[in-house]
Amino acid sequence: MKKPLKISLIVVGIAVVIFAGVMLSYRFIKSMDVTENAEINKSATEDHVLLATQGSKFKDSVMDQVKKDMEGKNVHVSIIDTTKLDKVKADDYDKVVLFTTVQSDDIPENVTTFMNDNKDKSIHIAVTADSGRWDDKPKDIDAISEASKAENKQDFVDDLTKAIVAE
Repeated sequence: MKKPLKISLIVVGIAVVIFAGVMLSYRFIKSMDVTENAEINKSATEDHVLLATQGSKFKDSVMDQVKKDMEGKNVHVSIIDTTKLDKVKADDYDKVVLFTTVQSDDIPENVTTFMNDNKDKSIHIAVTADSGRWDDKPKDIDAISEASKAENKQDFVDDLTKAIVAE
C-alpha cells in the first residue's frame, strides 16, 4: 500500500472515531434521567390522570410546580417515567398526559408505541426540543412544543395543569 493512501485511511479512521465519540457524548448528555413514581391526591373522587414524564433539570422544575398546583384538587394524578409506559393500561385512566422530549428529530420510540397502541384514547402531549419544534410531529397529534428554557417553564406548567384538570 502506498504511503499517501495509508495516511489518508488513518486520517479518515481518526475522523470517524472522533465523530462517533462526539455523537455518543451528545446523546449521553442529552439523555433524560428516570423520574420517580408519585401519586398526587390519591383519595380524589374525580378523574384519575396518568402523567408520564422524564427526568431532567428543566422537566423536574416544571413537575415540581405542577405537583404544587395540583395539591388539594379533586383529581388523582399518577406520575410515572415514560420508560414504564409499556407496563401501563391507558384504559385504567380517565386522561393521559405525556411530557417528553425530542431526540434525533422524534420522541422516544416507546412513547410513540404507547400513543399508537392507544389511538382511541385522548392523549395530551407536551414536548421539549432544543429547537423549540417537533418537526416530525404526526398531523393528528395536538401538542405543545418549546425549548427547555427558563422562560418557557410557566408555559409548560400551564399546559400540563390545564390538560390534567380540563373537563
